Amino acid sequence: MRSKHSAVVVTVGVMGSAVLFAGPAIAARSDPSAGSVGDPRLSGPGIDISVTIPTGWRQLPDQSHPQLPQMVYPDTCSAGVQCASALASVLSTSATSAQTAAEAAEQAVTGQPGIQGATITSQGPTQVAGRNGYYVRFIYSQSNAKLQAETVAVETGPAFSGVIPTSLVFVTVSDLAAAPPASVIDQIVGSAQLTAR
Repeated sequence: MRSKHSAVVVTVGVMGSAVLFAGPAIAARSDPSAGSVGDPRLSGPGIDISVTIPTGWRQLPDQSHPQLPQMVYPDTCSAGVQCASALASVLSTSATSAQTAAEAAEQAVTGQPGIQGATITSQGPTQVAGRNGYYVRFIYSQSNAKLQAETVAVETGPAFSGVIPTSLVFVTVSDLAAAPPASVIDQIVGSAQLTAR
């Protein structure tokens, strides 16, 4: 039963992020004047992990999903999926393992309406910020683009009652003409650091 609950928590969190990127009819609420200036890392309250905001990206504040800090490319985009060609988000939750969290995140993204041709291209254990983690790299299509994505989960604390505090990084890049190179996925994931509490 606990395993199902952890998967649901992870799925709900990542689905919020996936929904924001899954279709042009759903956009993040944002403040057009907000950006990455002065805040070079993507994180937020209650989030145990942060990643670097690369040049050309901007953080989109979303009052309706403060537990899902996200950033988009290009930095001129202030309307979420309506203009983004790439998206990244971070999330902290609990799961039975980093593998369970990463796999649930991938399933949450690829299970969204309108997602087609989802295929896992690689997956396995990894180290993130010196901690045990698990990644799932996958591809999928939408009506207007093909995308590459990766979910990485890292255990951020000790187990308690069968669950482990776990943080996730989700990055997806489209094949649209104005999109950044897919190598930015590795750049963002590689920049992950645990936040001080």
